Amino acid sequence: MKTLLMFLLLMLVPSPPAQQQEQRFTPVEGASLTARQEAARSRASAAGHARYWTAYAFDVRPGVAVDFEYVSDDGRVTINNGTFVTGDWDGTRFEPAVETRNLGVFVLRESDGRVSRVEVYNLARRRDYAGYPVFWLGRAPAEESLQFLRDLAESGQTNEVAVAAVRALALHDDRRVPEALERVARTSRAEPVRAQAVRSLGTPPASPQTRDFLASLARDAREPAEVRRAAVSALGRARDAQALALLTSLYESFAERELRRTVMSWIARNENRAAAVNFLVKVVGDDSDKEMRRRALAQLGEIAGERALGTLTETAERRDADTELQRQALQAIGRRPAAESVPLLIKYAQTHAKPEIRKQALVLLGRSGDPAAFEFLRAFLTR
Repeated sequence: MKTLLMFLLLMLVPSPPAQQQEQRFTPVEGASLTARQEAARSRASAAGHARYWTAYAFDVRPGVAVDFEYVSDDGRVTINNGTFVTGDWDGTRFEPAVETRNLGVFVLRESDGRVSRVEVYNLARRRDYAGYPVFWLGRAPAEESLQFLRDLAESGQTNEVAVAAVRALALHDDRRVPEALERVARTSRAEPVRAQAVRSLGTPPASPQTRDFLASLARDAREPAEVRRAAVSALGRARDAQALALLTSLYESFAERELRRTVMSWIARNENRAAAVNFLVKVVGDDSDKEMRRRALAQLGEIAGERALGTLTETAERRDADTELQRQALQAIGRRPAAESVPLLIKYAQTHAKPEIRKQALVLLGRSGDPAAFEFLRAFLTR
């Protein structure tokens, strides 16, 4: 009778997915994630393992790519061990085919149960897990996984472990994730951990309450610089009109150049290109900080459109313009498509009033690799 009951109970325990079986993970049973972790610890101790992994699957939110392989159109395979969210890979919206929805949280433990590493791995890819055995805990309910990772982030572990736990938490597909991240951002005593939680709050779509929280952190001069920069980045990641309005307000209120630099970079990446260009043009014309004006010119060099190019040429050609600003304008022009940049650089090499600007135009033409630039330089050098 006892044997029959055991058989029936085992029938109720879901078998590990085929990928876990193929990777020869050791399945562990238990009524909860905590119980399975304790069972894994007992089995590892009995087997004399000095180090071992516990791992489990979780519900992954859409729009992320973790530990993935990407095959380009020309057949080249790129293996990327990082974590990317929609809008952050290659500066564009990555293809849905790159999404990785079959992920596992892997926790490397010492023989006494202490956590020494936390990783999120793509279960579709095989690896050797540094030669340590892996005890497979199955699929964890979102509530149990979030609680476990939040406890790791707040438990005084090393910053490396706590930051990795926050990253893993942010990948969950659950409406409670923002609340958990905000709690870590408010309660952790470690700046890198708080900054990671704040940064992760910027994953779109962020609620109005979350954006207000991020904006308040960014404005609070009592907060560490790392946390304030993370708040700016979190706001900027949305790339929508509301984010642009908040970032513009922050730029105008900040006295710290480093924070203004971060704000400007995110404004330049905003999807409302016309408004972003208007902001950068205003900085070039009105900002009292020459360094910020130079950076705005550099950002305009990366943005297509007549308005952006017009500001660059106006700066380069003004007779009363600061020479360093004109140098920056030429650098920005040189980064634009050859059809736009080469004719202007040839013009400046021939006619600009300042010899240092004429010289820089020649240098940029030489670096362009454009046939028209080559022909001009050959004629220039042989005349």
